[in-house]
Amino acid sequence: MFVLLVDIRVKPEGREAFVAAISENAAASNQEPGCLHFDVSQDGEDADRFYLYEVYREEADLDAHRETAHFKKYAAASAGLLAEPPARRSARMVYSPLG
Repeated sequence: MFVLLVDIRVKPEGREAFVAAISENAAASNQEPGCLHFDVSQDGEDADRFYLYEVYREEADLDAHRETAHFKKYAAASAGLLAEPPARRSARMVYSPLG
């Protein structure tokens, strides 16, 4: 399994719009056949920092995700809301109850 970890910092005035956009994207992403899990978390100390935890069967499924209408809608909606570029890290699953 392929994992993508994303650290996102948003502008305070864009927080509510970001939450709406990323929540819609995550809900649709969790319906994709190659996406096993897509979580969005908000930092406990910094309300403007969010973490995405995305699990795909393989890296090609992430590529397919980036071509979906819901991802493109999220990317357009969030572009002006970010305080800095997202930090992305990829990983390979070592253990998961997902399989």
